[in-house]
Amino acid sequence: MINILIVEDEQIARTNLARMLQSLSEEIKILEASTGKEAIQLLKQTHINLFFLDIQLPDISGLKVAETIRSIPKYELTYIVFVTAHVQYQLEAFKKYHCYDYIEKPYTKEDVLKVAERLIRGVQSIPPAEKAICFELRDFILKIRTDDILFIESRGRNCVIHTSSRLYTIPNIAMKKMLDKLADETFIQTHKSYIVNIKSVERIDKVDRSSWRAYFQDYSLTAYISDKYKESFMKRLSNKIV
Repeated sequence: MINILIVEDEQIARTNLARMLQSLSEEIKILEASTGKEAIQLLKQTHINLFFLDIQLPDISGLKVAETIRSIPKYELTYIVFVTAHVQYQLEAFKKYHCYDYIEKPYTKEDVLKVAERLIRGVQSIPPAEKAICFELRDFILKIRTDDILFIESRGRNCVIHTSSRLYTIPNIAMKKMLDKLADETFIQTHKSYIVNIKSVERIDKVDRSSWRAYFQDYSLTAYISDKYKESFMKRLSNKIV
């Protein structure tokens, strides 16, 4: 899955741009922000592969957002495209923030797709690095390799991450926020209280008319699959990369 963040304060322009980009592939996930602060929060929560930034935003400049992006090590070389009517910032965008392209408003669908198709091919050709998620806990930062995660279980206001070697309890985090942090096509919600790593599933068994149980190699605990999520889970399971 390729995550694209669009930062644009005008709703119609943002919706149109999202529709253009989404038309390229079902393997694209579009995230949207209407302010710079919202964009910065999103890029810290979810790994972004490609940015489309307006410069004129209601709170902080899109250039300031680009500066924040470049200050984060994992985004040092991530593609940035400015989409704006303010051509006077073009030189600064290229030299200081190393943007890949600069699309001037008003633009056409062809203008956008010409740039986007090239960059998406570039993202797909980048060899995958070791993926991990980090959590800021009370006294330390916890880093967990995503390949080590078997499944995640919601317990009250906390989430329990199951790996083959141990359990990690992450306090005060909702399942939706956990899915956003993972931002990985190998993870899918299978129940209101479970997220499963498709690559780690060894087999599934039926429990009753409306639920199933997922088993994992060399691990005694299981995850549940409810009727609501079964169809999407089975579709992803049949196409999993092993």
